[in-house]
Amino acid sequence: MRGLGEVYKRTDGRSPFLWIKYYDANGKRRRESTGTMDKKMAEQILKRRLLEFDSLRNGLKTESDMPYEVFSEQFLRHYKARYGFETVKSHTSIVNEFKRFLNLIGVSLLSEITPAIINKYITYLREAKKNRANTCNNHLKNLHTQFTFAINNGLLTKNPAKDCPKVEVNDAKPKGALSADDIQRFLKIARKRYPFYYPIYCTFLSTGLRFTELINLKWVDLDFEGKILRVMKPKGKKKPDYISMPDDLVGLLKSLPRKSEYVFTSEKGAPFSYRTRKLIRRLKKIIEEAEIKSISTIHELRHTYCSQLFNIGFSTREAQRAMRHADLNITEGYAHIFMPEYNKKIKRLDKVVKIGT
Repeated sequence: MRGLGEVYKRTDGRSPFLWIKYYDANGKRRRESTGTMDKKMAEQILKRRLLEFDSLRNGLKTESDMPYEVFSEQFLRHYKARYGFETVKSHTSIVNEFKRFLNLIGVSLLSEITPAIINKYITYLREAKKNRANTCNNHLKNLHTQFTFAINNGLLTKNPAKDCPKVEVNDAKPKGALSADDIQRFLKIARKRYPFYYPIYCTFLSTGLRFTELINLKWVDLDFEGKILRVMKPKGKKKPDYISMPDDLVGLLKSLPRKSEYVFTSEKGAPFSYRTRKLIRRLKKIIEEAEIKSISTIHELRHTYCSQLFNIGFSTREAQRAMRHADLNITEGYAHIFMPEYNKKIKRLDKVVKIGT
């Protein structure tokens, strides 16, 4: 098999099984665990791969019989090499859920996955797992991305997720946000109880940064003279984003000690990890003491930033730019909830429609 492909044992000790390497239908080199230590079985698996990719290359076959488990490992490896932790985490979660579903219904091969299977999966998420419509649609979008990757690598000719209908969104979780009074109570308690975390929460509320953006923020990304904050790896974008900082935040960040290249670190001075929970635990303590019911997560501090943009008179288009949303429809979803300018004007109806109490 040497030349076309090869069976080999990893030298790093990270797998007890034999591995194979070969070239796929597009001429790209692939590596795969055989799941066995038997050399003859490993050679048979390699032979099947070589015959299959030869058929795919010559047009004798259009759908790959590669196990979905093997394909999904290649898909995730591709994304790990190119994207950030949060993106890969989301892909991994959906891949694992889909694998569990395929095992449940006895499907294992890429070629067996049809639009009917995917529609059945979305129904399973909706009815058996009780997932919200937006979650189901996110899974559908991810599967479309996976099978586009399969097409680009010569494993499929048609995307089985392409024409699967989305779930109608009628159960979206309400967006939570702090009111102006809530913000003052929140920050007062944060400053008193957790002064170390106070600048972090102030930054969330004054910039609308996402969690991963904040923990990756470095001193070189801050332009105090221009009052600009640079986001080096914004969600879904290749180029940096730039955020205007209010004067109070500039003064607060200037006063912080510089013990690391990162603006914010743990109390021990180490960079925050993606799995840090202390920020969230502190947040929950603060909102509990302040008797705030409108938020429960770190991300809702970003919602608060958006709500306050509308409160101070930003248009939807201006809020989109400040929130760095790629799609105006996303910002309009916030405007639908946080629309104080409309509420102020609608109060004029009180003078016309006089409802007795």
